[in-house]
Amino acid sequence: MLEEALLGSSALVLIARNVAAALQIVCQRGPELDLAVLDFDEGCRGMTLLSAVHGCYEQLPVLVTSTRDDEHVETVAYANGARACLRRPFPTPALFDASTALCAPHDQRLIAA
Repeated sequence: MLEEALLGSSALVLIARNVAAALQIVCQRGPELDLAVLDFDEGCRGMTLLSAVHGCYEQLPVLVTSTRDDEHVETVAYANGARACLRRPFPTPALFDASTALCAPHDQRLIAA
C-alpha cells in the first residue's frame, strides 16, 4: 500500500524490502534522503530498524506506520526518533500530508519494509 501510494507521486521512491537493505540505503545515502517511511510489523524488526536509522542518520525525518491499535507503539516510536505516526489503514492523502509536513520539497523518499 505504501509503495503504491508513494509511487503515484512525483517523488523518487527507494524501496527496501528488508532491514538490511533499508540500513544500507540510509547509511550510504542518508544526506540525500528527505524522509524514511517505516512500516512496523508485529515483531521487533520495525523498532530495531527505527533505532538503527536514527543512530545512522539522526537528521532524517521518519514516519512510522502500523496496524497496531496500541499507544505503546507510538510512544516507543517517538522515543526512538520517529517524527510522526500513522495507523493503517489510512487514506492516501494522509500519507501525502504527513510526508509534506515532515520534509523539504526535494525528490527522494525511502520506504522500508
